[in-house]
Amino acid sequence: MMLWQVARDLTRRLPEWDASAKLSLAIAIPILLLLLAVGFAGPAAIQFPARIGAFLTLVTIQLVFLWANRRDASPYHQAQQRFIAGDYQAARDLLEALPERGRESVDALVLLGNSYRHLGRLDAAGAALRRALELKSEHDLALFSLGKLNLVRGAYAAATEFLERALGAGAPDIVRFELGQARFLLGHDMQAREQLKIALPALAEDPAQLLLLRYYLHVLSAGDMPANELIREHIGHWRLEARKFADTPYGAHLTKVERDLRAAL
Repeated sequence: MMLWQVARDLTRRLPEWDASAKLSLAIAIPILLLLLAVGFAGPAAIQFPARIGAFLTLVTIQLVFLWANRRDASPYHQAQQRFIAGDYQAARDLLEALPERGRESVDALVLLGNSYRHLGRLDAAGAALRRALELKSEHDLALFSLGKLNLVRGAYAAATEFLERALGAGAPDIVRFELGQARFLLGHDMQAREQLKIALPALAEDPAQLLLLRYYLHVLSAGDMPANELIREHIGHWRLEARKFADTPYGAHLTKVERDLRAAL
């Protein structure tokens, strides 16, 4: 899995590298492969020197990666850390301060759009995410983010469309939770139940999302009401989400969910 993630990251970032970094990598990789072949299958007398050379070449490749990805220590990387910590305003401020060219990064636009969504600026979120899709139409995270945005706006049919496209583009099964929500809110009970059951294992480490998922399954006659302990510990998350989107149909829905969960206690 880790090697697959590194390879995927490389293929996404490589087009953004400057020419000198690409050339350095193109030279270093064949040298590394040649030295490894000699180091393990060549004449015994030169195997050890070849292995030393392979090690030094690998160090060089790592330095190339660090140099080529030096923007990771940039405001975008800082914004990413702020977003993960839940400081969406700081993330937005850092991303808005990027030069226009920097904001044209698909990843930066998606992060900016999601920051706007968490801050309740839904129109600005939509503009950023649509621009991200103009740059890369099958970007799974951009598609998921537009699906989530349409969900919180109450545009459930549009949410379903984007979430299904995200899954088709390779998004993980956790996206099926949002798709199950959209299906549930459209009244498509059978499809909602199917998606939520698939998403259930993926939410094992996210108890707040798990609370809502188990509530839906209970309403759909596919499970028990969530345990009281789970409700008490995480109902506050959905109260805040209901307030954040109070002016949307989704916010009204979450307010009803909160009432149902409190009644269950």
